[in-house]
Amino acid sequence: MAAFVIAIAIVTASPVAASPLPLPDPVRPRSASPYPPQMPAAGISGQYGPSGGGFLSLPCVGDCHFVTSNFDHCNPNYSIDGVICRFDGTVAYAGNGRDPQASTGYAMTSGGTDYLYYDGHDGWDLGLYYEPVLAAAGGTVTYSNWAVPGCSTCSSGLTIRIDHGNGFDTYYGHLWRLGVSTGQQVSRGQVIGISGVTGAATGEHLHFGVYRHATWVPVDPFGWEGKGPDPWPEDAGNLWLGGAARPPAIVLPSVTAAATTTGPDESQIAVSWSSPGPGVSYDVSEYADDGAATPILSSSTATSTLVQGQPGHSYWFLVSARTALGETDSNATAALTVPGPGSSPR
Repeated sequence: MAAFVIAIAIVTASPVAASPLPLPDPVRPRSASPYPPQMPAAGISGQYGPSGGGFLSLPCVGDCHFVTSNFDHCNPNYSIDGVICRFDGTVAYAGNGRDPQASTGYAMTSGGTDYLYYDGHDGWDLGLYYEPVLAAAGGTVTYSNWAVPGCSTCSSGLTIRIDHGNGFDTYYGHLWRLGVSTGQQVSRGQVIGISGVTGAATGEHLHFGVYRHATWVPVDPFGWEGKGPDPWPEDAGNLWLGGAARPPAIVLPSVTAAATTTGPDESQIAVSWSSPGPGVSYDVSEYADDGAATPILSSSTATSTLVQGQPGHSYWFLVSARTALGETDSNATAALTVPGPGSSPR
């Protein structure tokens, strides 16, 4: 479940460089619960409100999986007032029952366990498990550091703030790794970091917030869809591009790679690869049957190369692609054996 943060500190002092943290074991399975009470009826990517005027895309590749905590329209300032109001009009009261493991989560029905999280929350917590975090729109990075410099367990941990130049900022908290620097210009869909569990968090997720630039007042990008007036008078309506919370319309990399022996004695290996995506560059490494790995190309725009093999030895090649926006993919060729003494028949 997402962090139950008491307050988010916005620090304006000059940031110091944040040391990148090692990623956990990438093959560790992601523990994913859909938290159905958190999800609005039409899902996170549903169409809400008018289709014009919005500018934000989801800060993730795909659908961000699931919601773990909602924006509380009944006072999104981390104060405890005993009521949680979701943008679609769903309300949960402390008097209906509190989550025994997270007392600021309230039941939507009397005596129920359909808890809504969490009282006073000023953003959306999205269930991303050490995954790329994307800029929700183009803009300027105005903060990229620990929320409280030097403190890995405080507030929203590794945090990025982007000024979109239209009166709104977006905020990305609890990151595991930063990928951009203060002052950097970013584009919609650009990878700005990796989600994680830094700061005051009880599980891996992304805290995504939208704020008025001049006052740092939080607003809900979904606006208000409930009956009656919005309990949060500062809201700015639906801010999603086209009225729906969807990932950015970008071309993702998808690597294909092949290798074959060539030359008069077939001792050379022709390696080729390709990938869609804007401004793709490649890293290519050779793996031999002795266990050795040899880098061949780094940040190259080439799509083929010729490698000299040794008779009787086997090889395979790993190709990794990165787009100009920072999205990545990799794929490997099938293993092949160079003909010669000791080699197996092909």
